[in-house]
Amino acid sequence: MLNKRAGYTLVEAMMVLGIMGFVGAGALALIVASFTCFEGASTESFTDTDAVLAMQTIVNDVREAKKVQILANGSRLRVVFPKVTEEGYYDRHEPDTAHQIDYYLSDSTGVPGHSGNWLWQGKNNGTRKPLKKGIVALDFEQDTSRSVKITITARNDAVSGPKETRLTQRVVYLRNY
Repeated sequence: MLNKRAGYTLVEAMMVLGIMGFVGAGALALIVASFTCFEGASTESFTDTDAVLAMQTIVNDVREAKKVQILANGSRLRVVFPKVTEEGYYDRHEPDTAHQIDYYLSDSTGVPGHSGNWLWQGKNNGTRKPLKKGIVALDFEQDTSRSVKITITARNDAVSGPKETRLTQRVVYLRNY
């Protein structure tokens, strides 16, 4: 007499493995899509933040300026502040040409005139400070005698493709004009 043992046939086992394979492939596809979406969104957020921080730095200095000069066909901005009195207050009648600041794009060396995607803040004493990397376009345009239009374009690369943010501050009034 044959023992009646409960078990699975080879066909049943292969069907279960096939179904589990489809479920596993679907789960893996969801995980990869989630990662790609997260990576793209976080890169876009970082790009937006880079553009906003770069813009805020320039806007803060322009608002305190006595005058601004747009140089190099609109790709460089010179900010001239009012002189500071001995008491630490602005003398709004006199420009301080000894402490002016230039904003421009350059390579990692910061030398004006070099092409690159680094935003630099250069002082006329020869010191310069990198502000942001990934700034691919910088444009300054005189809006009125008391304002300037600033446009910054930041770009970061992501797996899903490059993310770009273009930010424009339309009018920045010079408080110390």
